[in-house]
Amino acid sequence: MATQTQITKSHGRSVLKVYFLLTTLVGVIGTLVSLWYLLYAIGKKAIITNDEYIVGERYYELDMCNNATSKPTPANQNNMIAPTETEITKCKEDKRTQLIAARNALYKEDLLSGGIWTLLFFILLIVHYPRFMRFYNSKGE
Repeated sequence: MATQTQITKSHGRSVLKVYFLLTTLVGVIGTLVSLWYLLYAIGKKAIITNDEYIVGERYYELDMCNNATSKPTPANQNNMIAPTETEITKCKEDKRTQLIAARNALYKEDLLSGGIWTLLFFILLIVHYPRFMRFYNSKGE
């Protein structure tokens, strides 16, 4: 018959096995997901050009350059003035430069975030996987 100490020791080891199993799974899944996110950000930047990005996702900001602007006068508070062709061209160039700079900043944020999460989950995996295997392979002594 098993003594109370043996039962407690066995129960503690099984709880530890479950803990190491769960942290190993979290490490594997987290590493793969964050690595996918990192590779997706790199692929998106490499495949989609700046012009395609602007036309596909941010064209409405360039289109706003064509809109009339409000210039109230004492006679007419709702006075709207259409921009000239040179104003439209300058506005679109400025907006395009701004959108490309914003895309580059977002790309750097994605790389940093993906890299940090990949590293953290990989460290979690490296630290817990050997311990999990040691507990899993033990005979319950």
